[in-house]
Amino acid sequence: MEIKVAFFDVDGTIVDNHSTHSHGSDMELVPASTIEAIRLLKENGITPFIATGRSPFMIEDLLEGLEIDSYICTNGQYAVMHGKVIHEAPYSETLLDEIVDVSKKHDIPLLWMPAEHYILSGANQELLLSGLEAMKLPYPRIQTDLEKPDFKVYQMVAGVTKENEHFFESIKEIRIVRWQENGVDLLPLHGSKATAIQTILDKIGLKPENALAFGDGFNDIEMLQAVGMGVAMGNAHKDVQKHANYVTKPVHEDGIYHACKHFGLI
Repeated sequence: MEIKVAFFDVDGTIVDNHSTHSHGSDMELVPASTIEAIRLLKENGITPFIATGRSPFMIEDLLEGLEIDSYICTNGQYAVMHGKVIHEAPYSETLLDEIVDVSKKHDIPLLWMPAEHYILSGANQELLLSGLEAMKLPYPRIQTDLEKPDFKVYQMVAGVTKENEHFFESIKEIRIVRWQENGVDLLPLHGSKATAIQTILDKIGLKPENALAFGDGFNDIEMLQAVGMGVAMGNAHKDVQKHANYVTKPVHEDGIYHACKHFGLI
């Protein structure tokens, strides 16, 4: 099995969100060993891709700092390879209408994610703001009455506790994936990081066994299963780790470098 591409989740994988270091930029939260591992992978002919639930504007610092020009954003709804968009699947108007109807009925805040920014709307916004703050993510624009956007939406996040996420179960065309205590991703039923990865592999003529992926979250499970070597971080939930081929050390213990060394890639 020859690895030619490597896909990296961001939060909890490349970025140590729980670091106590100053946070002027995301690059300050990337372990030095991770930066070195990615540099060596490129030196050895392996192309790195970022694969994240974030919007493109939220990873600009990482792309520049790590010298990466290929990425999957919004959990697979938007993908770029060598600076060119190769895949995009915005939410349909019908699906957005259904999500808005549920959120209004139950006073649930929504985070709308186009490519260039993100917007928080609805009631009880503190549910999502606290989660964004905990993960050291940028403060969103606020628009309390947003219902019909005039932009493409590539991801929707709802502010709900575990007890209340069932409100969205009436929408058949979404999957509910929890990423934080008070937040869930509302993902299109057939969209995922894995879908975008397959598009990329098809485009460059590679097979899953030529790909490696690192992740720690529930939204990474399909990605870990879609490649020849899926690596879960040591800080990942046990239910994520069981879907991986290999469990490395936590992000703050040089997990990415350790795994790349373990597989003889660097």
